[in-house]
Amino acid sequence: MGRFVWRLGSVGAVIAALIASTALLAAAITTVSDVPERSWRVDGRVNDVLVLGDTVYVGGNFRNATSPTGEVVSRSHLAAFDVHTGELRRSFRADAGSSVRALATDGEDLFVGGWFGRIQGVSRTRLAKIDLSTGLVDATFRPAVDGAVLALDHKDGALYVGGDFQTVAGVARNRLAKVDSDSGAVDATFRASASAQVRSLVANPASNVLYVAGNFATLSSVSRAGLGAVSTSTGAVVGPAFASSVRPTLGVTINDQGTVLYAAVGAGNNSASAWSTSSGARLWRRTAMGDVQAVDYFDGRLYFGFHEGYGGDTTLKLLAADATTGVIAADFSPTFNAFWGVFAIEAHAAGVVAGGDFTNVAGVPAQGFVRFEASSGPLPPDDRVLVDGGTASWTYWDRGATSSAWRNPGFDDSAWEVGSAEFGYGDGDERTVVDFGPSSGDKYITTYFRTSFTVDQRPQGLTIQLLADDGAVVHLNGTEVVRDNMPSGTIAFSTTSEANRSGSAESTVRSFTIDPATLAIGENVLAIEVHQDYRSSSDLSLDADLVGLG
Repeated sequence: MGRFVWRLGSVGAVIAALIASTALLAAAITTVSDVPERSWRVDGRVNDVLVLGDTVYVGGNFRNATSPTGEVVSRSHLAAFDVHTGELRRSFRADAGSSVRALATDGEDLFVGGWFGRIQGVSRTRLAKIDLSTGLVDATFRPAVDGAVLALDHKDGALYVGGDFQTVAGVARNRLAKVDSDSGAVDATFRASASAQVRSLVANPASNVLYVAGNFATLSSVSRAGLGAVSTSTGAVVGPAFASSVRPTLGVTINDQGTVLYAAVGAGNNSASAWSTSSGARLWRRTAMGDVQAVDYFDGRLYFGFHEGYGGDTTLKLLAADATTGVIAADFSPTFNAFWGVFAIEAHAAGVVAGGDFTNVAGVPAQGFVRFEASSGPLPPDDRVLVDGGTASWTYWDRGATSSAWRNPGFDDSAWEVGSAEFGYGDGDERTVVDFGPSSGDKYITTYFRTSFTVDQRPQGLTIQLLADDGAVVHLNGTEVVRDNMPSGTIAFSTTSEANRSGSAESTVRSFTIDPATLAIGENVLAIEVHQDYRSSSDLSLDADLVGLG
């Protein structure tokens, strides 16, 4: 759940290009209507939803799709719809022989897991790879699984598989496996295991960690109650235990920075909970009347779905909470007509899609899945852009180490180069190309950037929308205010980022809240240092917008 993917080199690349110019600002102002759009629907329960570009894929237990006018089209357990209009994608047909439970993508193909033995008439045992446009089954990917596939996630050419099985492609794997996303070959070095069913997986976007949720008491032979983390390379347990975790945990998602893990918790605990990925400390939780069955993070909010109700209101099955504080959002509380509610959520730039067991949402016919549209426009009158990275004039130093005073307002940067964002090298989308150092194998670890701006009235809130590859430290008027993918302790010119960023993580805009008290009335200086993860890194990127709120 919760994998909105920009697909480079295809339809997603076009969408990414259209959004790139406004994404930094839009992320801070997107709202989602809690009255859904009319749409095609399916005649049964939806277990998972996945949005890729302008298409939403739904998988579950159904036989037909029905239009708002009553047209019925056969679609067994898997279907695709236009995410904006809700229209059936008629060219996509990949009927499964039985229940579909999990969906994932590498941006080029769709991975499908569940209980089925055939898909589109082709023999595939509980796991398949199919074409995104047509549903045609990939002929070479065929790792048969001897039990239910309930969870999938893809990262860096590998597909992580979870469920209730003992073998994958004839290789012993106890409920967890890693397979090559092209060939389907089982990774011999990844030997994770779980003592009971695995229900959800999510890879950390900023590190080599896979988070696992389910009904297990031990994970890779280490005590973990329903929630744990393993190395994406070996499958060994890594990191701390998550405080007060319980079994079963039914879903997991993670924020863009990889610093906070969110989970859907059942077993009478019935909560949406947040944990620090570094310490394992539980940061907050919100309790529903029934099991919380799905979670997804997007744009500073955690969306969570459940059955029975919330706060005594049995019509509520889906809510949004502030991802940092857990405070329930007042502007999103759709009503549902059925007890079991929401089992899958995909929050994305165009809105929210939820799947589950219901037939009507907020008075709108919506069986199986429902689409809530986002609305974003000009910033509210009281919000203002203090620094627009693409139009601001920045000075930058790309010639090695510099004075430690570089971040201070009074620093003399007259010898620095001048440019505008996006800064960087290696990707081909830079507005200003910076120098990388002595040679391609011995590049500068750190590059420095400064811009000044004037404030006549201090805002009530302050956020920075930051795109940084690989890591960054942000200073405002000489005070450090943000660390993104950087270690703790003293930061020097030679300090590398905590992890490599590749693929979509390189182009992800991350939002950080800053104390507005760090602003001065009059002139201010925003200073950002970008750090690579190693000296032969192939690329660097920086863009930033600073937005005053209220």
